[in-house]
Amino acid sequence: MVGGRFGVWWTRRIGGFPRSDLALSAVLTVIAVISVLTGHPDEGPLALTLPVAVVMTGSLAWRTRAPVVSAAAVCIAGLLQALLSQSPGSLWSLVVLILVMYSVAAGYQEGTAALIGLAMLALLLAQERIDNGVDYVFIAVLFGGTWLLGRSSRRWLHRIRSVEKDHAQLVRLAIAEERLQIARELHDTVAHNLSVIAVQAEAAGAALDRDPGLARQPLTVIAGSARRSLGEIRTVLHHLRDDDAESGLRPPVGMAQLDQLLDSARLLGIQLRSRVELRSQPLPPAIDRATYRIVQEALTNVARHAPGSVADLRMEIVDRVLRIEVVNGAPAGAARSFGSGVGLVGITERTHAVGGVLESGPDGDGFRVSVRLPLGAESL
Repeated sequence: MVGGRFGVWWTRRIGGFPRSDLALSAVLTVIAVISVLTGHPDEGPLALTLPVAVVMTGSLAWRTRAPVVSAAAVCIAGLLQALLSQSPGSLWSLVVLILVMYSVAAGYQEGTAALIGLAMLALLLAQERIDNGVDYVFIAVLFGGTWLLGRSSRRWLHRIRSVEKDHAQLVRLAIAEERLQIARELHDTVAHNLSVIAVQAEAAGAALDRDPGLARQPLTVIAGSARRSLGEIRTVLHHLRDDDAESGLRPPVGMAQLDQLLDSARLLGIQLRSRVELRSQPLPPAIDRATYRIVQEALTNVARHAPGSVADLRMEIVDRVLRIEVVNGAPAGAARSFGSGVGLVGITERTHAVGGVLESGPDGDGFRVSVRLPLGAESL
């Protein structure tokens, strides 16, 4: 926590200048001033060397804000001292020049960085010539290497930012997918049972007008559907809090509950005929759950859009493909308004999530939903 706070403080700016650059400039300025005042080494009159030292070290405050300013300041100040006396040759001046060359290479695009870097190198070589020095190769290698190090650092930071950007994008996609999954689960969990409750509530209301005793059966169905909805919602919420927690939870819904699902569909007023020809070997968990939800939503859609119609459910495995087909005839009553209206979207998402294919559309006076889900060889 302390390190994090210090990092935030260290990276803040004062008057547009990073605190780190200001601190670095201040430290090197103190060192340079002490070096000049003590005359170690003696590079000329104090009236010349002291201002040059202050300008060169002070320019480091600009090294990340505007590296070209630092480059111009150190080169002009150093050239001036070389012309009037001798070039700055103390250790602090070497450190300043290396930092500025690095900052130029790391702070600009390659073309601009190369142009400024060559200009700096040319002025440094000119100072060496003015001093009648012979270290041209050393200067070229040292500052050329520093420039390359700065370019490498820039590319490395660019890669880090790219990775961070990609990671942030993946996080956003994961959050969006999680939200979609939660919405799908809650819809699938609640929509069917609420449809049963809505239909049975209408039946109970009609029974109360004729014979209150006849309302008992619909009310019992309503109570059972409500309990199932609460149980499934509780399961979903528990898994959202702790994906690893299993104790005290019912197993996820799947084909084991198919008979119960078909019974509840008949309570919606569907004249349902089913032909399920699946092998005794259980389906893969993802296929098993998707199959249940697809059938559930298809039957709920029948009740919603074609109440009282005759519907056929056919399920079979052919050539390692699970075929699901729900076909309904013309409605016997007015379409109901319960539900969210995204049933076919949910079926499509469930199908595609397990690599399946969905075909749906009108079928005579009714509607047909046909799904093909591929099964692995180990499932057969």
